[in-house]
Amino acid sequence: MVKFTDFTYLLLLSIAVAAYYKVPETKKWIFLLVASILFNLSWSGKYWIVWLVLVLICYVSGKALSNQAYSKKHRKILLSLSIAICLSPLLFFKYLVPVHNSMSLVALNWIAPIGISYYTFLIIGYLYDVYRKYIKPESHLGYLMIYLGFFPTLLAGPLERTRQLVPQLKAPKPYEQDNIKGGIYFIVWGLFKKIVLAARLGDLTGPVFDRPESYTSMSVTLAILLFSVQLYCDFSGYCDIATGSARLFGIRLSKNFSNRYYFTPSRTESWTAWNITVTSWFRDYIFFNISKGVTNQKRLEFNRLVTFIITGLWHGPSWSFVIWGALQWVYINIEMRTKQFWQKFYAATGLVRLGMAIGTQAHHVWRVVVRLLTGTLIMGWFRAAELSSGVRLYSSMFGFGSGVTSLLTSSFLLTTALFLVMDFYNYKMGEQEDIASFMLKKSAAYRTVSMLLLVQLVLVFGRPSVANFYYIQF
Repeated sequence: MVKFTDFTYLLLLSIAVAAYYKVPETKKWIFLLVASILFNLSWSGKYWIVWLVLVLICYVSGKALSNQAYSKKHRKILLSLSIAICLSPLLFFKYLVPVHNSMSLVALNWIAPIGISYYTFLIIGYLYDVYRKYIKPESHLGYLMIYLGFFPTLLAGPLERTRQLVPQLKAPKPYEQDNIKGGIYFIVWGLFKKIVLAARLGDLTGPVFDRPESYTSMSVTLAILLFSVQLYCDFSGYCDIATGSARLFGIRLSKNFSNRYYFTPSRTESWTAWNITVTSWFRDYIFFNISKGVTNQKRLEFNRLVTFIITGLWHGPSWSFVIWGALQWVYINIEMRTKQFWQKFYAATGLVRLGMAIGTQAHHVWRVVVRLLTGTLIMGWFRAAELSSGVRLYSSMFGFGSGVTSLLTSSFLLTTALFLVMDFYNYKMGEQEDIASFMLKKSAAYRTVSMLLLVQLVLVFGRPSVANFYYIQF
């Protein structure tokens, strides 16, 4: 098992990048395929065969779906059958046999193959796109294997679309200094988020979630808020390291998070700014499919609820994730239904009508505060993972059986200061830039000072034995 945060991974990655640019252009795909298979084997072991079988099924099914000799009815049956077969391992490993599963039918101590959710989603998206004739089936098995098992994205995304990644694999970039620099910036930025911020936030919030009855209700509320930031730092940190790893090979991955996600002013914007490639996948392949031809507003709202419930269940077979998904739908649905009312309300109160910077900022801050407070009623269910744990957590949050321990310690203040360092760069970047494009536009002195600062913070405040990335379990 080679973790992104281990020195071993960084060493092997450096060797692989150096070797990659020595390989002839026509053989580079073989190099990436071998590297991806070895990475997969280090994580999955014998379960690697599950990935291989699904890749072969996907390859054969894609070719069959493009066969014009088949009628539309036959192609639809073939699509449904192929998806059902490809979904079977995910349903079996994730929803039937896990030990810690509040909905499980049986209890077997088997481990789900790593990344199975992600490459299953990639397969479904690929087959749907071939069926809809958005793309042609990939005739080269090797490129399809890399697409479905590319080592930077295998564990937890980003969830790339075929037409975004495969063309890059077929036309490898020559060595460019900016790709190397950009890759390094992404990796250092991701390490800072993960082993400094996410790890320290985990140290703060973990004891609260383990024993909520020992903490004050204010501390429990604060812990849920901090967990949202922890999850952002953890998951976006993973995506940054994945993006940086790919960039070193000249491959660009999709942006998966808004830079200042934690300050989005509404639940709707928060949803579209989080895990962008996955939430857009659920929109395109679940919601749009079940809403095709639907114009009735209530039916569309129901379809949206179904999509959110499925999204919750994707995280795990637990009632707490069902509640989390349902609450997301409730808040977003309320926002959509009351959007015009609030626009008129804010205009009437003068927050928007003032037209001055202070008025606009006050309006924005107010919306952020409301979003954060309502978010505490959602994210606790996500972190609890089980219904009983969620009930305990919210009982303490609302003052039923809460304790006296406070979360406001010196460690909290230090973590807040480190968070402000991250937010400073995110603010400077805005939403149109990423850390690589931002740094490459700056002077050599600015880049050097920034990287030295981030590396120093990683070395001084980082947790070398940090836990694995949170979203890998999904």
